[in-house]
Amino acid sequence: MPTEIRPSGRSNTRFVRKLHWAFGAMLLITLALAWYFYDSVEWYEHDVQQIARSNQILQSYQSLAGQTSRLLAEMNQAVAAGAADDTQGWRVEVAGIGQTVEDLRRELAGEAAGGLTRLAEIERVLNPILDAQSAISEALQAGAREVAAAELGRLLGEGRVALFEQMVDSAINDQAVLVTRSQRGAIDLAGYITGLLPMLMAALIGVTLFIAWLFTRSLTRSVRVLHDGATAFGSGDLGYRIPELREVEFRRLGEEFNTMARELAEHRARLDDANIKLEAVVEERTRALKTSNEKLAAIDDNRRQLLADISHEFRTPLTVIQGEAEIALRGSGKSDDDYRDSLRRILEQSRQTTRLVDDLLFIARAEVGESRLDLGESAIADVLDRVCDDFTSKADGKGIRINRRLPDSRPVLVADSGRLGQVFSILIDNALKYSASGQEVDVALENGADAVTVTVSDRGIGLSEEELKHVFLRFYRSKKAEGHDGGTGLGLPVAKAIVEAHGGEISLELRVGGGITSKVRLPLDRGLGEGA
Repeated sequence: MPTEIRPSGRSNTRFVRKLHWAFGAMLLITLALAWYFYDSVEWYEHDVQQIARSNQILQSYQSLAGQTSRLLAEMNQAVAAGAADDTQGWRVEVAGIGQTVEDLRRELAGEAAGGLTRLAEIERVLNPILDAQSAISEALQAGAREVAAAELGRLLGEGRVALFEQMVDSAINDQAVLVTRSQRGAIDLAGYITGLLPMLMAALIGVTLFIAWLFTRSLTRSVRVLHDGATAFGSGDLGYRIPELREVEFRRLGEEFNTMARELAEHRARLDDANIKLEAVVEERTRALKTSNEKLAAIDDNRRQLLADISHEFRTPLTVIQGEAEIALRGSGKSDDDYRDSLRRILEQSRQTTRLVDDLLFIARAEVGESRLDLGESAIADVLDRVCDDFTSKADGKGIRINRRLPDSRPVLVADSGRLGQVFSILIDNALKYSASGQEVDVALENGADAVTVTVSDRGIGLSEEELKHVFLRFYRSKKAEGHDGGTGLGLPVAKAIVEAHGGEISLELRVGGGITSKVRLPLDRGLGEGA
C-alpha cells in the first residue's frame, strides 16, 4: 500500500504572495534610504560648491587688495624719484585690477544681490584711484614732477585710498565669515549623515533578518518534506506519497511528484518486459554486426593482398620479357633492323609495365603503412633543378617555357630524393602534357618556418570542380585528358602516396585564368627512419 501522510488542516497560503509582500517592504525601505542619501548628497554637494565659490570670491578680493596696494606703492616710488621708470608695469597692474573686478562680477552673479552692490561701491572708489594713476603717469612722462606730486597728494588727501582699503578689508572679512559658516554647515551635515547611517543600516539589517527567518522557516519545512519524498523515490520506493503542504505552490509540486511516482511504477513493469526483449534484439544485432565487420575486414585484406600479389606476380614475367628483349637486341638474324625494332618495342613495353607494377605496389604498401623509402639528406632545390633539366628538351619540343623560381637558400630535408623526383616529374609532365604550344609552366619553391612548398602551375586545359574531387583515384582520367596520348591514371595517386609517406600534403587547385596549380608541402623536421 502507498505510504501517504495527510495534515490535520488545509491552508491556501501562497508562497509567492509572501515573497511579494516581503520584497515590497524591502523595496520601500531601500527606496526611502536611497532618497535620504540622495537628498543628503545633494545638500552636501551644494555646501561644497558654496564653499568653493566663497573661497574663490575671497581670493579675488584679496588679489584686488594686493594689486591696488602694489600700484599705489609704485606710484609713490615714481613720484619720489621724479620719473616713471616702469609705466608698462603700471599698465599691467591696471589691467590685472580690471580683470579681477570682472572675475568678481562674474563670481558674484550667482550670489545674493548685496554682493554686486558692494562691488559697485568699491568700483566707484577704485575708479578715481585709477584715473589719478593715469594722470600721474602722464605728468611724470612729461617731466612735470610737481604736477604728479600734487595729483598724488590730492588723491591721498581725499581719503579715497583709505576708504578703498577699508571697503575691501570689510568685504574680505565678511567673505571669510561666509566661508567659515559654509564649512561648518558641511561638517555638521556630514556628521548628521554619519550619525544616522548606523541606525538606518541597523534597521535595514533587522528587517532583512526577520524576513529571512520567516522565509527560512517556511521554506525549510516544505523543502524537507519534498526532499524526503525525492529520497524515497530515488531509492526505488515508488509507493511513497508526499503529504499536503501549507503553501499552494509546494502542495502542487508534491502532487506532481506523487503523480510521477504512480506513472513511474506503471512504466517500470512495462519497461522490464521491454528491456528483456530489447536485450535479446541487441544481442542478435551485435552478433550480426560483428560478423559483418569481420567480413568487411576480410574483404579489405583480400583487396590489399590481391593488389600486392598482382604487382608481385607481374614482376617475374616482365623481367623475363625484358631479359629476352635485351638478348634479342644483341643477337643476329636475317633482318636485324626488324628484330631490333620489335625488341625495342618489347623492351619499352616491358619497362612501362614494370613501372606500372612498381607504382601499384608502392600504392598498396602505402595504404597499409609500409612505404619503403630510401631516406637521406636531400636538397629539395637540387632535385627540382634536376627534374626541370630533364624536361627541358620535351618542353622545347612543344614550344613551352619552364619558369623556375627557386630561393638562394637551399633547404635540406630528410627524404627519398628519387621518390620526390618522381613526384615532381609527374607534376611537370602533366603540366607539359596538357599545355599548348607557346604557354608557360611555373615551378616555384618557397621556404617556411616548418615546411617547404613546391608549386607547379600551368595554363593548360584545366579541370572542372567535380573532376578535382577524383584526380587522386587510381586509373581516373578526366574527360579533357582522354583526348591526349599517354597516361595510365596512376601518376597523381602515386605522387599522393609518396608525399604522404614523407608526412606531407599534396593538392590541386584551379588557377585563375585557366590551368592547374599543384602544391606539395613537405615538413622540415622529419626524422631519419620514418616511413622506411
